[in-house]
Amino acid sequence: SSFSMYAVTLSSALFLLEKYACAVSVAAAGVILGWPFSILVFLPVTVYSLLRGHFKRVFLSGLLTSLCLLVLSVVADYYSYGRWTSSVFNLLKYNVLGGGESHLYGTEGASFYFRNAFNNFNFAFVLALLFVGVALSARKKYAPDLLIVVSPVYIWLAFMSLQAHKEERFLYPIYPLICVAAASVIDSFPYFFHDKYANEQSIFEKIAKGLRPLILGFILCTSHSRTFSMLNGYGAPLQIYQHLEYHEDTGPGSILCVGSEWHRYPSSFFVPSYISEVRWIDDGFRGLLPFPFNETLGGTTAAPSYFNTKNKASDKQYLKDIGACNLLMELDLRRPYPSRGNDLSTWETL
Repeated sequence: SSFSMYAVTLSSALFLLEKYACAVSVAAAGVILGWPFSILVFLPVTVYSLLRGHFKRVFLSGLLTSLCLLVLSVVADYYSYGRWTSSVFNLLKYNVLGGGESHLYGTEGASFYFRNAFNNFNFAFVLALLFVGVALSARKKYAPDLLIVVSPVYIWLAFMSLQAHKEERFLYPIYPLICVAAASVIDSFPYFFHDKYANEQSIFEKIAKGLRPLILGFILCTSHSRTFSMLNGYGAPLQIYQHLEYHEDTGPGSILCVGSEWHRYPSSFFVPSYISEVRWIDDGFRGLLPFPFNETLGGTTAAPSYFNTKNKASDKQYLKDIGACNLLMELDLRRPYPSRGNDLSTWETL
């Protein structure tokens, strides 16, 4: 999702700079190396690049880039999986031809992305949604180039809102476009008070110009508040896992067990070298969880039987013997399942 976001940003910039062949090539990279479904975000820029640029040059640029990247992708897949396959095709097959099994990983209502985007962009998102009306009013200033670049915001929101399975990261590709659209609306405020037949600026136009930095400052303050709230309210996992560095006395080959907050596990980068494995303990979750990497099965070429496409939990994913845990990371959620760490006769609270 993030790679697609970077590709959308670069492709849109190249389009505005009238470098149409490069814009289409970057779009192809974003779709093939990033996320195939993001093709909807790149569609307006790609179509108009073909129409405005030298068609043959732009088309061949996109085609050759796509073929080269697909070949490299297939070769990389063969190296990793030990057989000829295509991760790009497999993703499309699973989500489209396979009947849309992604709903197994959670569903949300149609308003999810609108609520989520407002949570992340506050009033900048509202302004971005108003861009179409502003662009039509200020046609000479914003249409059609910027309208073409910003149009994926509406296309992507409509398409993704129709899908049952929703995640915040699915909006990443249009994040830069939301900022561009909001900035354009803020910039255009004085235009609505501009008198075409007057030589001097009206008092309302001057006020509108003065409002621009105030509105931008308000959005920035609200955005910074959101960032600080995230750090303060949801930064505990990162802080807690950093404490592992100070407990090497548990000895090499230690096992770190994770309880009910398995989904807050940040990443293996926070696990020091003296810990040999991270294991999950059964706390009521019945979805499939990651397994310790097993080199004896063939590395990345293995297809272990306990993995499945139905997101069903495997009995093997949990560590049965809690006594084998040297360290236990647990959050007491007052749930029916017991909090193992509360037994102070067995555990020392760190």
